[in-house]
Amino acid sequence: MKISNHRRIAIGLFQFIALATFAWSSRAAADGAPPAAPSVAAAAPAGAASVATAAPDGAASDPAAAPATTTTTTAEPAAPTERYPRAVIARPLTLPQGVAMLGADLTSNNDLSAMGGAPIIGYGITDDLEVQIPYAFATKEFEAKGSLNVDVGYKLLRGAVDGKLEVIGRARTGYNLLTKSANPLMIGAHAQYNITDTFAVISGFAGTQQLSIALSDGGVMGAAKPIDFSVPISFGYQATPLIYFQLDTKLARFNISDSSNAFMFADTTPVALTAVYNVVNALDVQASISTDLSNSPGDALSFLVGARFYAGKL
Repeated sequence: MKISNHRRIAIGLFQFIALATFAWSSRAAADGAPPAAPSVAAAAPAGAASVATAAPDGAASDPAAAPATTTTTTAEPAAPTERYPRAVIARPLTLPQGVAMLGADLTSNNDLSAMGGAPIIGYGITDDLEVQIPYAFATKEFEAKGSLNVDVGYKLLRGAVDGKLEVIGRARTGYNLLTKSANPLMIGAHAQYNITDTFAVISGFAGTQQLSIALSDGGVMGAAKPIDFSVPISFGYQATPLIYFQLDTKLARFNISDSSNAFMFADTTPVALTAVYNVVNALDVQASISTDLSNSPGDALSFLVGARFYAGKL
């Protein structure tokens, strides 16, 4: 008897819920709102694209009272971000943390009478701090003693101006083993502004810092110790995802002490055109030609070929 009563109560409750749901849906439709019935989304099993909840047995066949279908879409894993892109223009101006760089250049003047070697190593101490150690020596009449420098770069700005501007503070000095004298202290800002994804304006990259302070007489007793400030500028062009060109020049040099003023076109117009080709992710090869357009360009002509190998997580 009790079981029969329980069944009657259950059937009555079910009929009441169905009628209430139908009435509520009809009223919502009359008010201009799309009818919707409460639904419960089932948990999607791993790897499933979507799961639909089924209508319970005995539910009304009216579409207005049918439970809503919930779809769950599994997100694709994000692609890994390159720390040191193959396109030169897109690279950070300091080596990423743990990335080492090993390279070498061969230089020559216009008639091959003066040739030199220039090995270089670098390392990213952190993502914001790097050190480079370039060395230069003569190879025509081989002389192992040469000029050793240490160049330190530290991030001042990165991703500014909608991600287009990066500025690195740089300082360089060293020692000339041949003349037994200190190299100049060079301090400046290495800045790059990407006007587009393929064109950038650059100033003050490693070795062209703006402020130069002589720390010795260069091995010549009584020689002046010049201090000056220069305005180097470069234009970078990413011709293809793997080929990059850069044109370097210097707008002016301003005398601070024991130096002289020099202005582009009027006194000197140094230019250098460099091409870089990323052979594989970890290897760049490069070639450069330079001269002074204002002073015997043919005699001032020089060449460079070299390579850079990168080790670490790129």
